[in-house]
Amino acid sequence: MRKTWVYSAASLIILGAMATACGSKDEADATGLTGVSKVTSTVAQPSKESSIKTAPAGTKPSIDAQINLDGRNATISYKTSNFQLSTDHMDKKNVQGEGHLHLYVDGKQKAMLGTNAPVKLTNLTAGKHEIKLELQQNDHSDTNVEKIFNIEVK
Repeated sequence: MRKTWVYSAASLIILGAMATACGSKDEADATGLTGVSKVTSTVAQPSKESSIKTAPAGTKPSIDAQINLDGRNATISYKTSNFQLSTDHMDKKNVQGEGHLHLYVDGKQKAMLGTNAPVKLTNLTAGKHEIKLELQQNDHSDTNVEKIFNIEVK
């Protein structure tokens, strides 16, 4: 009986984590991990005029990102070029020029991001931190494109 309860609880936790990563609002609760207590990305709804543009084959993607520190919080704004961020095909077969970002804080993955919405890291611990954004294919294979910030929270 106890074994069934443990498996049920574990299943609920895993399903909750999957829904968080794949929803229209990317939010990962990182409580208990050193450096950050929460990662939040708010998604704006696209206008009807927006369309998805796929980069031509052979065009190298890139990330342009800025980080703004405010006390123990950091906001990361970013955009990609020659690469469409999307959750539509995450964990599926690759689509040329499409994928998502992995966000790392001090070498630990905190979130998967499928939009260009700013990301807020809250309650960073005092000290030095490495924040990394890494472009990934839909199947999570690396594109070898990343942006790294080395920050110090006082």
